[in-house]
Amino acid sequence: MSRTQGFTLIELLVGMSILAVLMVAIFNFQQSTSFFAASQNSAAQRLQTLNDLSGYLGDRLRAAGDVAPPGTSLPDGTAAGPLTSCNLTGTSPCLALLLPVVEDERGAAACATTPATEPGRIVGWVLHVYRYVPRTQLEGSLKTATDSSLDQAASGLVEIRLQNPARPVTAAGSCGTSQPLPDPVSAYTGVIGRNLITDSAVVGSEPAFGYDSARRLVTLRLRTVDLVGGKLTYTPSNRFYTLNVTTRNVK
Repeated sequence: MSRTQGFTLIELLVGMSILAVLMVAIFNFQQSTSFFAASQNSAAQRLQTLNDLSGYLGDRLRAAGDVAPPGTSLPDGTAAGPLTSCNLTGTSPCLALLLPVVEDERGAAACATTPATEPGRIVGWVLHVYRYVPRTQLEGSLKTATDSSLDQAASGLVEIRLQNPARPVTAAGSCGTSQPLPDPVSAYTGVIGRNLITDSAVVGSEPAFGYDSARRLVTLRLRTVDLVGGKLTYTPSNRFYTLNVTTRNVK
C-alpha cells in the first residue's frame, strides 16, 4: 500500500505538543529571568538608599560642633511639631546636632571689606534634629507608598532645623558676622525647616542612636523596609547596619 508524502495526524499532534512544551519552558525561563533581574535591581536600589542615608548622617556628624544632651525638649517631627523629650532610645529615637553655617564666596564678597573677607567663615549655627517618627503619624503626601503593613513596620526619619531667634541665620549671599562657637542648645527654638529623609526606616530593639561623650563617638544603627512583590523586605535582611562616627569638632 502506497503512502503519500507528508506528516500523519498523529505526527502533527506530537510535534505540536513538543512545540507547546518548548514554548512554555521558554516563557517560564523569560519570566524567571525578568523576576530575577527585577529582584536584583530592587536589592541594589535598597542598598543604595541605605548607603545614601548613612553617608548623609555621617557627614552631618563629622561637621557637628555640639551634640544636644539627652532629654532636651525638641519638636517631635510631626507636622504639628509639639515639643517632646529628645532621647537616643525608645520608639521615637532622637539625636540633635549643632551644625555650622559657613559663609560662601557671595557672602564674603558682600562684606566689601579691605582686605577682602575670605569665604569659609562660620557665621551662624543651626540645630539639626533627627527623629524617628512612626510612619502612621506622617502626612500622606510625604509617603512614597500607601500600605497599612508598611505603616506598621516602618518609621520616617525626619530632620527639623532650628535657629536662635536672637541670632537668625544669615541669608545666603549676605555678609555675616563671625560666630566660631555655637550658643547653648536651649537657645535654638525657632523652626526654620522640616524635611523627610526616608519613610522606610526601621526602629529595632537595639538603640537607633548611641553617644559616647568621652570618646565623642556616635553610633548609628540603620535598617530599611520596603514592599517588594507585595512582601515586606528588610535591608540588611537579618540585622542592623552599624556605623560609628567620631564627632571630631565637638569640644
